[in-house]
Amino acid sequence: MKKIIRTVCVAAIALFAIPQHADAQFFKKLKEAAKGVVQEVTGTNSNTTTTPSQSPQLNFATSSSGVLIGNPGSKYFTVEFVEAKGSKGSNRVDIYVKVKAVGISFQNALVGGAGLTKAYDADGNEYGAGCDYDDMKSLNPDVAVKLKFATICEVPSTVTSFVLVRGPWNLGGGRNSSSVNEYIQLKNVPIVWE
Repeated sequence: MKKIIRTVCVAAIALFAIPQHADAQFFKKLKEAAKGVVQEVTGTNSNTTTTPSQSPQLNFATSSSGVLIGNPGSKYFTVEFVEAKGSKGSNRVDIYVKVKAVGISFQNALVGGAGLTKAYDADGNEYGAGCDYDDMKSLNPDVAVKLKFATICEVPSTVTSFVLVRGPWNLGGGRNSSSVNEYIQLKNVPIVWE
């Protein structure tokens, strides 16, 4: 009985030890073809991964109101700060920006929005933007579109400015902020309470 079990085990090991060249080559070719399709459709290279240390350095431009704007999607659109209006009755702050496409038009663009957008005050308090959102907009190279970047919730009226407001963007077709390191950032945002 031991001899039979040993023979079966040796046969099984030998079966798995035989190279499976045909299957391996097929899957290797399939993987290469898939990479080519992903690169063609999205315009990105699937071999590269972005880590926080590899993320491009974000350059900040100063708006006329003194707000610093970091736009990692600057090759697709421009961002200009308009205002941050606070409502004492609802403890909400609406932040408005003007956005204009660069080069080509985009349909159903999202810049900022609810859920992932966060704001921080000088005391280190974090505020979310889940209480309201703006609809998708069409962006054109010739016309700046005013849109609500975010509605920040539960902000005490004693907060006069946000040190940082950061939010995602998505233009479709692989043109989006794929990580928090690629979010639009607004620094030193003054709040006007009404």
